[in-house]
Amino acid sequence: MIKIAIIDPHPIVRCGFQYFFSDFDQIDVVNTSACLSQSIKYLESNPVDILISEMVLSDETPTNLINRVKEVNPEINIVFFTDEDQEIYSIPLLKAGALGFLSKNVDASVMADAIHKINCYKLYITNNFNNELSLDLDLEKPRNDYGTLSSREIEVLKFLTEGIRNIEIAECLKINQKTVNTYKNRMMHKLKVNNLFDLYVQAKNLNLV
Repeated sequence: MIKIAIIDPHPIVRCGFQYFFSDFDQIDVVNTSACLSQSIKYLESNPVDILISEMVLSDETPTNLINRVKEVNPEINIVFFTDEDQEIYSIPLLKAGALGFLSKNVDASVMADAIHKINCYKLYITNNFNNELSLDLDLEKPRNDYGTLSSREIEVLKFLTEGIRNIEIAECLKINQKTVNTYKNRMMHKLKVNNLFDLYVQAKNLNLV
């Protein structure tokens, strides 16, 4: 039996997961939570094989979610299920420690297939733009400029384009303020820009703002 935990802020989504997986003998939804802090309390004392989480949560960023869950149990496999842009986010999040990134546009059968493959083979899984599974991805394959950004750099970029100051970004991400500035400099180098305005324009082109 594959034990699944769900994190999503919307009650109807959590209920939908429970209803759908009730038809699968080998998948058991053992916990649903609206936020990471609720889920962590469950994970600390209960076995879970796969955690499926919405990427945009009120209480945590994706990278911090990966880190916090792995601190509780390094063996939990993490899948992000979201309507955020896969072309931008999937590879950075897989490199950060997730094993799956699936769009909310995929068929329910694709999600079930992904769960079985992740649990059995520990393969990196993401749906391509035709909503088909792509297995055992090469995370080091050269990509466009935005594809070179890490998951943490993308998080910092979103904060910067919202006008949030370095000190506030550091508090949100639980990192040092100097580290935020390091990420900013790396992004400007990778995206070939020299100032924050051009960085904002690049982020807009990438549909990050």
